Amino acid sequence: MPDPSLELSRRDDGFVVTARWNSDTGSDEINGPDEVVIRISNEAAPEVRRHGITSAVLHRMGRHVDDMVAEFHHMPSVGAYQVMASRYIEGRLAELAQARGATADGFEADLLAVYEDLAERRHIDPLGALATVTGRTRAALGRLLDIARQRNDQEGSSREHLA
Repeated sequence: MPDPSLELSRRDDGFVVTARWNSDTGSDEINGPDEVVIRISNEAAPEVRRHGITSAVLHRMGRHVDDMVAEFHHMPSVGAYQVMASRYIEGRLAELAQARGATADGFEADLLAVYEDLAERRHIDPLGALATVTGRTRAALGRLLDIARQRNDQEGSSREHLA
């Protein structure tokens, strides 16, 4: 179980982002920090100070927060691999959504396809990676994956009856 009073920080191009976990949730689910602080570092260049914390900076710092969440939960996919896996999942979900049409049902099937792809590639925690990228809990994702599996089973039996 993670230490309930942990603080992690990252530095990036004149900024420092710090994430703090002040309480133990008492569950095995991935949880984000209770507090995130972004500040301009003492060593920041004058142009960084002039522009301050912009939306572009917030976006960059979000990636660091994702890495710190993974580190806090002792997930082995911290760092560049975590970023690569997150970008892959985001891109793959977008491709699948575009292929089926934006208004068509099928998000659960898309999640299952990505989950199975990650599992086949021997990702250490496919459900955790999906949870991080989608912002859903492991439990919620588990339910969505179960729905997709049930639909696949039903479609498979329907095809067998037609044959």
